[in-house]
Amino acid sequence: MRKISIFFICAFLIPLAGARVVMAGAWGQKKGNLFLSLQSYYYASSKYYDENGHLRRRGGTFKKWEFNPYLEWGMTNRDTLTLNIFYDWLSDDASGHSKETNGFADIEAGWQRKIFRSTHHVLSLQGLLIIPTGYDVKDDPRLGYDCWGAEVGILHGWSFKMFNRDGFIDSGIGYRRYFGYPSSQIRPKITLGWNPFKKVQILMEGKLEYGLKDGSMRQLGPNLIAQPNYRLLKATFGLNFQLDRRCSLVIAVYRHVWGEMTGAGGGAYASLWLRF
Repeated sequence: MRKISIFFICAFLIPLAGARVVMAGAWGQKKGNLFLSLQSYYYASSKYYDENGHLRRRGGTFKKWEFNPYLEWGMTNRDTLTLNIFYDWLSDDASGHSKETNGFADIEAGWQRKIFRSTHHVLSLQGLLIIPTGYDVKDDPRLGYDCWGAEVGILHGWSFKMFNRDGFIDSGIGYRRYFGYPSSQIRPKITLGWNPFKKVQILMEGKLEYGLKDGSMRQLGPNLIAQPNYRLLKATFGLNFQLDRRCSLVIAVYRHVWGEMTGAGGGAYASLWLRF
C-alpha cells in the first residue's frame, strides 16, 4: 500500500508541467477549437491479480480490441465539452472454449471548466456522465456494468522547459460513482510529456483506479476487467510524432503493474490526433 499512497500524493499535489499538447488536458480547448482522437487499442491477459494483489493464472487468455473516438470542443474559452466513445471486440477462452462479444461499451460525456490560469499553470474542474449503451449485462465476456454513473474531479497543469525543450505535467484526481452495484472509485492520474526534438514528444503516464469496496461483491463472471471492487495501477510509455500543424500520431505501450481483482496484462495502442 505504500507505493499506492505515494502515487495518490504525487498525482494530486505535484504541479503539472507541460508544453501544450494537442490533447488539451487541464488546459481545455479555446472557444471554437475542435480536437479529435481516433485510437485503436489492444489488451491481453492470461493472469490476474487476486483480492490480495497476488498474481494468479486464469487458465486462458482474455483479449480486447477497442476502437475509441474521443472528442473535445471549446464551447467558450473557459468551458470544454468532451465525448468518449468505445466499440469493443472481446474474447475469452478461460472456460475451455472461446467466447466472444462485441458492441458499444459505456459512453462518457463530459464538461470541463477552467477556474485558474497563469503563464505556466492551469486549474480546472471536470464532470463526467457514464452512459450505458443498451448491451446485455448477461453477455460473457460483458461490455460493462449496465449502470449509469458520474465522475467529478480536479485537473492541474504546469508547463515548463527542460534543456531548453518544452515539457508539461498534467495531473488530476476524480471520484467516480455508479448508480448501482459497482464500487465507487478514486481515480488519480499523472502524465509527463517532454519534447527532445521539435516534432517528437515523449509521453509517460501513471493512472490508478482504486475501488473503495463500497459496492456489491457479486462476481461478474470470468471477465476480470469488470469486477465491482477492482483496483488497478497502469503505466504507459508512448511517443507523439507531429505530422503537421494540425495532426500527430501517438504510439504507446502500457502495462498493469499492480492490482486487486483485475487482469494483469498489457498491450499497446495507436492514436491519430486531429485539431480543427
